[in-house]
Amino acid sequence: MQNNRNQRPDKIKTTFSVAEKALKDIISEGGKVSQYAVEKRAGLSNGALNYKAPEYIELKERINAAKAVRGQHPTKKVDTEKLKKEKSLKSKYRGERDEAKEELKKALGEKMELLYQLFHLQSYLNHLENKGVASADVIDISRRFRYIRKKNK
Repeated sequence: MQNNRNQRPDKIKTTFSVAEKALKDIISEGGKVSQYAVEKRAGLSNGALNYKAPEYIELKERINAAKAVRGQHPTKKVDTEKLKKEKSLKSKYRGERDEAKEELKKALGEKMELLYQLFHLQSYLNHLENKGVASADVIDISRRFRYIRKKNK
């Protein structure tokens, strides 16, 4: 594992020098300068220069400076305060969404339990009607539930 740690600065330096050469080539050819173009020309993976190594940060600043000189829009700097606020709002709303989902599950469960109990009451009422103990006129049930009761007969 220690060998990998010792090789990391060498890899960063190698990647930096390849990317730097690619940047110089793009500028000398008059091509469009971008981080993606530099990475592609250097044979690096997309986003390879996004690591927080000082060499990569310097190279990205040079890419932005080259963009500014050529009249291209430099990469926008991220407003960290705004980003923090957006993240906190996102987590807040995610929490509220999760609470609402739990309440909905609970309400649906209660609804299903009530429908189940209603079904059993209707079955029991039907049973009492058949034995002549009670009449269907005792309880006024909406058409929807009468349909269910008649369907079960």
